Amino acid sequence: MDRKNFLSTLGLSSASLLAAACLGSCSKETVASAPTVDFTIDISQSQYAALTAPGGYVYSNGIIIATTSTGQIIAVSQTCTHQGATVVFQNTNTDFYCPRHGALFSASGAVTAGPASSNLKQYTVTVNGNLVRVHG
Repeated sequence: MDRKNFLSTLGLSSASLLAAACLGSCSKETVASAPTVDFTIDISQSQYAALTAPGGYVYSNGIIIATTSTGQIIAVSQTCTHQGATVVFQNTNTDFYCPRHGALFSASGAVTAGPASSNLKQYTVTVNGNLVRVHG
């Protein structure tokens, strides 16, 4: 093989690899696997104090834990199912919002507005005094 053929073959191979990588990264949905968890936090500790007030939320172990306006503590996976951004809690609507592309999820983690098409995993929350157990 002469130099011209070698470079031509190398160029085509590189272009093929680059195209495959580009197409793979442009997929619409990157569903993150939600972790199975079982942990307990103490909301009297300063790092979890936000949960003592309606609208407060914290992140722990890949989960976003929030207190609704009615005082209910809820928990879902913190990772948006669209492209993996971290969601935030919006107390005014009691929903979760992805700031990267605007996806909205209900308090139970169900998609209410795209571009995400998969729900966030919802976790069971048990409250016993200052102790909040998140599992599922």
